[in-house]
Amino acid sequence: MGVVALVPLDVWATLTKQPVEAVGILWDITYWSTQGATWIVLPFYQVYSEAGDFTVRSRCWTSIKENMLLYGVVGTLAAFGVGMLFAFQRVTLDTLMGVGIGISNTFGLVVGILLMGYGLVEIPKQMWKSGNPVLMLKQCAHKCGRHAEAVMKSTSELETVITIIYANQRQMRRHDALHKYMDVVASYAETHSPIKPSLLATRTVDIEGLRAEDLEYNYDLEGLAILRRRLFWAVADYKGFRAMYEKAILDAFELEAIAKARSLREYTSTQPTEAIGVSIARRKWPWDRYLWIYKCTARSYVNKVFAVIFVMTSLCIVWGEATIPVPSPDLSPFSHMIRDLDRPDQISIQIVTLLPLVYICSCMYYTLFRINAFNYNKLVPHATVGPALMQNGMLMCRFAAPTCWNFYHIIRMTKDVCNGCDPTVFSQKMSTMDVLPVSNFNTWLPVALVAMCAITAFNMWDMLLQCCTSPRYRFTVDDVDDAYTEKGRLLIRREQDAATRGLAIGEVLHATLGSSIDDDSSAAATSPPKRSFFGRLFGKKSTLLEPEAPQGTAAKQSGSPPGSRWVGSRGAELGRFFGGSKTSDQGGGDGRPSRGPVSSLDGIFADATGGK
Repeated sequence: MGVVALVPLDVWATLTKQPVEAVGILWDITYWSTQGATWIVLPFYQVYSEAGDFTVRSRCWTSIKENMLLYGVVGTLAAFGVGMLFAFQRVTLDTLMGVGIGISNTFGLVVGILLMGYGLVEIPKQMWKSGNPVLMLKQCAHKCGRHAEAVMKSTSELETVITIIYANQRQMRRHDALHKYMDVVASYAETHSPIKPSLLATRTVDIEGLRAEDLEYNYDLEGLAILRRRLFWAVADYKGFRAMYEKAILDAFELEAIAKARSLREYTSTQPTEAIGVSIARRKWPWDRYLWIYKCTARSYVNKVFAVIFVMTSLCIVWGEATIPVPSPDLSPFSHMIRDLDRPDQISIQIVTLLPLVYICSCMYYTLFRINAFNYNKLVPHATVGPALMQNGMLMCRFAAPTCWNFYHIIRMTKDVCNGCDPTVFSQKMSTMDVLPVSNFNTWLPVALVAMCAITAFNMWDMLLQCCTSPRYRFTVDDVDDAYTEKGRLLIRREQDAATRGLAIGEVLHATLGSSIDDDSSAAATSPPKRSFFGRLFGKKSTLLEPEAPQGTAAKQSGSPPGSRWVGSRGAELGRFFGGSKTSDQGGGDGRPSRGPVSSLDGIFADATGGK
């Protein structure tokens, strides 16, 4: 963030005409260090951290080979483009460095505008929605169902990898030279995987069911390295999806408790789970009670106030971007805010400059962190792997300078849009694109932000996707009421019932993967594998997981887990949310409306999936 932190200082030094010699030096250090981290350091360590090789030298060589493949393609295209510029005499050796900076800045500006346009709309929208706990509870139910299916798929891959490791370890000779490397792979699985290879020794494993190539990993050191890398990602995917599922469940518990407390107007609980009869081990703090009261009473209103502030800020940014091609008169609100201060001292100028810049960066990085390209760069609290951290760090470094460059255009402090003022130090160091065969690209491109924000605001991405791809692909998935939402509602109820019985969050899916394996190998060989609740929920058989023993028979028969009685109009709304159309209109014995579903939890799922 050094690039972002230097912008206010640079603006103050330019406006007050107090040149600070250190600003230019700091710009050189921060800009070129971020470029080095983006293109050299972080990509190298990104591949190094996930490589499955067994020595430092071999992991370094793997990282170099994979990065050289990418840089070879990029370098070929860059060489072709520079050659064309030389042929048309648009560039010389003296301006070659400026061309490189300009091309890098152009790419960052194009992608940054797209990312920022989405965040400018979605951040205020999500802030406004967070004031409605019932709506947020619906979104949590959708996330629970979606993450649960992802856990199932990652579990299937993890089961396959562990079976492959066990099979290869069994068929490898005891004195084989590769045996010590195979032990390293098995040791990693024993330490980090919830499914242990040692547990497979107590049951019959269908090795013949594996593909032929799955049994060929142990033929050479390269094959074992590939197997180790596959195991790394199988474990990482499972833990990541499991963590996201658990977070969604806990968020649902809190939202449901908040909605119940607001309907009853009782805020005595210090923990959200206590309000719904769920006991979860957690350290209590003195301020928990006041924080809980704030969440139940004032947070929704505070969030809506911030949503309005963010909407106004987004509109000012869009207006400032759209008026960049108009150098005179100055129509940018942020330009006037910085220049028209009553007391233009150093602190006030830097604060007024930093606040909109931080909001712009937040909008862009909000979108960036939500993009999970093949689950390779997803950020999960307490479960993010090293390659994903470095991937996101690399992207942050990549877009820092173009974002600041665009902000200089918004506040009218660059040479091409500045009207009678001195350009900043950073704008003097950045290329103005004059050497490229594209005129005023930095000036006219931000106008596309208006179209990007309009498409996002009116949810037109879904219509575009449906025209080009299958209708099941959606750009916005938080508000859909589909099978995922129904499965999520069922899982939330099951998790509540399990938590009241002392089980940890997530054990509803499959209670301790490894420990639930049947110890009776003969029984496993003669009887077909049973289906766990998780397998029944998504219609997929699990080969290593045993079903969780049904408990809480009374709750299952009635379909009313703890905390299922609702009071008041908001309580009735929650009852409709969890009960769907199958909700009894009859009130409880105390005259208050209560939830009385016609079908059990299994019936709810059968209704949602057509009985399959």
